[in-house]
Amino acid sequence: MKKRTRAVLGIALALCCLAVAFRGVNFGALWEALAHAEYRWLFPAMACVSVSMLFRVFRWGCLLSPTKRIGFMDLFSAISICFMANNVLPARSGEVIRAVLIGKKHGVSIGTVLATVVLERVSDALCVMGIFLFLVFSITFSPELEYLKHLALVLVAGYLGVLALLIAARVYPAAVEGGTHRLLVRLSPGLALRARAAVASFVRGLSVLRDGAQVALVVAHSVLVWAAIIGTYYFINRAFGVRGLGLTGYALLLSMLSLAVMVPSPGYLGSFQLAYRKALTVFGHAANTALAGGWIAWGSQYIFINLVGVICLWREGVSFRALEREEEAVEEEIGHDADTSTERSV
Repeated sequence: MKKRTRAVLGIALALCCLAVAFRGVNFGALWEALAHAEYRWLFPAMACVSVSMLFRVFRWGCLLSPTKRIGFMDLFSAISICFMANNVLPARSGEVIRAVLIGKKHGVSIGTVLATVVLERVSDALCVMGIFLFLVFSITFSPELEYLKHLALVLVAGYLGVLALLIAARVYPAAVEGGTHRLLVRLSPGLALRARAAVASFVRGLSVLRDGAQVALVVAHSVLVWAAIIGTYYFINRAFGVRGLGLTGYALLLSMLSLAVMVPSPGYLGSFQLAYRKALTVFGHAANTALAGGWIAWGSQYIFINLVGVICLWREGVSFRALEREEEAVEEEIGHDADTSTERSV
């Protein structure tokens, strides 16, 4: 799918979500909620965003450490640029961009770095899975939210399947590489050779799975990341007088937001606000208050993350336009990795 088509589709989805989010909302009451919010609570909220970013950096460092130890600021810059790119570029391009930035700067295969990014996402998924399961067994779902229960169970099964595949790739790398080669060789010998090299590079990025202590550290950092995320929304809700959600309420909020960010709308616009409104109104809060909180939660993080991303772009000496070119260059980079791997094997 072309970038322009993806962008148009994303905008259409955002508009649809916004239409649903604003349905039945009293705009006067919405403005009142925004006008009378206690915005001083945004300072601790953004502090929690910063803490979550720090723990993401520590976690990524753990995942990369079996391959190469990389400095804190380089990892922080790459993650910050990644989050900014996810906000403003279509198709969540930031994950690929940060792999390219670290790979080029530190001479690590892009496929290997991408494997650590996948592991990072899986560790986040495991936390979300735990939240989903807690929710499934702790509340009675209304008919309106029954779909969420079934969707949560499907996602849990999917997360476990991905984790099983990654473990299999780490435990049986030769079988995975050989299977990929045999599957593709009839289509194109050249493609099969490049794919095998790319898979080998990817598997190298899974090295952390061999070290139980490192895996435990990654899991601990993931839990701390999500604890900081809960803190972010706790303080934003305080700004609007939203109290009494409890652990179950925040589990529902995080579950809804986790589903919202899967929608390919630009910068999560529309889907985020809709999810925020849905989650808070379940617990009896007014739609205008919930939607106002959703807008401030989205807007404050959008501005803060993009500002940090721009500063990190300046630090790295990379232009924003270059980010898109870097993304488009990934296939060429992987092809280079494949050619290099082939030369070494001859």
